[in-house]
Amino acid sequence: MVLVAGIIMFVLWLSLRPHRPRFFLDDFTIPNLNRQSGAVNLPVRFTVDERNPNQKIGIHYGTIFGSVYYNDLLVASGPVVQPFYQQPKGDTPLAGELTASGPTPGNPAWQRFAGDAAAGSVALRLLLNSTVRFQVQMWDTREHHMKVDCEFGLRGDGTLQQGDKNKQCTLYF
Repeated sequence: MVLVAGIIMFVLWLSLRPHRPRFFLDDFTIPNLNRQSGAVNLPVRFTVDERNPNQKIGIHYGTIFGSVYYNDLLVASGPVVQPFYQQPKGDTPLAGELTASGPTPGNPAWQRFAGDAAAGSVALRLLLNSTVRFQVQMWDTREHHMKVDCEFGLRGDGTLQQGDKNKQCTLYF
């Protein structure tokens, strides 16, 4: 009897266990990246595709905050997307726009940044932070902190390198 109950509980756990969402970097641009007056006040635009692989489990997202880094230097940050609900087996493009706060021409990192842009490849990281709750019909799980980390390269003109388009981002819970 205990064995049968254990097998039933195991099958229920397997069928109701949520799978993590998947994130893919679709597009990223910083127009006028190669200008000489620094990256301050430049628009930083990106699109990340979020995919929910769960058959019967939806996902509630809290406000998503984005940060863009060049090495360890914060280039831009701020809120990207307001809270939303992701349907099971759904895909949602998350379009964000931030304003760059650096590097400035007076910053020593600007020389490296401008040199990388002139060479045609600037390595950047996009971090997205939020909280998520999984929903199975009428039951919600507790909130989990989620961090999405996308590493990619920009061409000298400020557009995403072709090899990084639709690249899967790393997800941490």
